[in-house]
Amino acid sequence: MKKILRWVFIVIIVAFIIIQFFHPAKNAGVEIAATQINAVNNVPENIQHILKVSCYDCHSNTTFYPWYSKIEPVDWYLNDHVIEGKKRIEFF
Repeated sequence: MKKILRWVFIVIIVAFIIIQFFHPAKNAGVEIAATQINAVNNVPENIQHILKVSCYDCHSNTTFYPWYSKIEPVDWYLNDHVIEGKKRIEFF
């Protein structure tokens, strides 16, 4: 039984190491889309700051990724979250 658990543990560790080499494309551009709310509407500075802090990471082309986004499978989860956020709200 211990031998089987050891092999299962080894396989899990090896799989974890292998998936570290497969990263999705990042959404970390510096471009401001023509449909971004700042380009479409006149937004007050305090509201613009709130939008940048709270919304832009998932709903814009200027995503800031935290340090743990370099670890798979967390990176896959965050990338999927950003893609879903960009699909739902088109005007950022």
